[in-house]
Amino acid sequence: MKQKIIFGNGKINEIPGLIDERIVKRIFLVTGKRSFELSGAKKKTEIIKNNFQTFHYETTGEYPKIEEIVKGIRYFNESDIDLVLAVGGGNVIDTAKSINILAAHSDEPEDIISGKKKISFKGKELIAVPTTAGSGSESTHFAVVYSGIHKFSIADEFILPDTAVIDPKLTYSLDSKTTAVTGIDAFSQALESYWAVGSTSESRKYSAEAIELILKFLPKSVNEPDEESRENMCRASNLAGRAINIAKTTAPHALSYAMTSHFGISHGQAVCVTLPEFLEFNYGLSDGNKADRLEIENYFSEMKELTELFGCKDIPEVKIKIREFIKSIGLKTTLSELGIKNSEDLNIILKNVNAERLGNNPRKISAAEMEKILQKILI
Repeated sequence: MKQKIIFGNGKINEIPGLIDERIVKRIFLVTGKRSFELSGAKKKTEIIKNNFQTFHYETTGEYPKIEEIVKGIRYFNESDIDLVLAVGGGNVIDTAKSINILAAHSDEPEDIISGKKKISFKGKELIAVPTTAGSGSESTHFAVVYSGIHKFSIADEFILPDTAVIDPKLTYSLDSKTTAVTGIDAFSQALESYWAVGSTSESRKYSAEAIELILKFLPKSVNEPDEESRENMCRASNLAGRAINIAKTTAPHALSYAMTSHFGISHGQAVCVTLPEFLEFNYGLSDGNKADRLEIENYFSEMKELTELFGCKDIPEVKIKIREFIKSIGLKTTLSELGIKNSEDLNIILKNVNAERLGNNPRKISAAEMEKILQKILI
């Protein structure tokens, strides 16, 4: 499905005009609470509330929960909606995508989320407006859903927002911690999609552009943000989202979800903590341990390009550079710093690995190998 992307400062002001081009009476507006106001989006969207019948649904959690989505579906179905407008971070946009697609089906939401039933219909037209620079959710056909401590991901071309409106000004109010954890999520997505089994020349092009921008502008955005750094991080985030929309993510993401649901670690931090070790682990692949669909010669050629992209001479040097980069934006590089301190904690992570993401990793990995990687970064 083709998506329209509108990028630039002040572009949120064009949304009323976009809506006017359509036959729309009722709008389902999905937002966060605090972020919606702090970003300036609340004030910018007042004209929409004045001109259209608007049903406002606020998310409350840090990640999309099935309870909130089911509640949103009920509200959605009661309102005869014509168009969905999602304004917020990845949590908000994923919640809106889930409500929109699940409301289009008569099946129980849990059955679609768990994979028992398939997505067969498109929802209403959806406009996604990110207020963070990290998830890239505005340009992906996935939506993450948590049911209790279990993470699911629904995926279908029908889920992709029809239009993404990316206005860097909406990220100006982000604090340094949020800027860091969302920005490193984009970095992790770009890096993982570069080495993923599902990568293509198109996805690697997006990944490479995103990596270059993030290396240059994320530290500035965290420590001394200005218009240039904010704008380029928004651009990088969208590029990384477009990359994973094709290639998907891999092992670091596969292990991250349990860190978030069981230990309360923010998604970006949970993903990046294993990133350096998996870079090195994956480079050690061979004909005997490579993923089935991977062309080994192409893989090592791509890793050489990646090394050059980082301005390094080899993968061990890239590993060091990534670790130092994570530290430079105030994030942690060991599990103990994040409250994961013993073998019992590691077992919780190992028992809740996302198999789909793990299957997209270029090198096959056993439970023992995963435990060894986690042990290396425990302290």
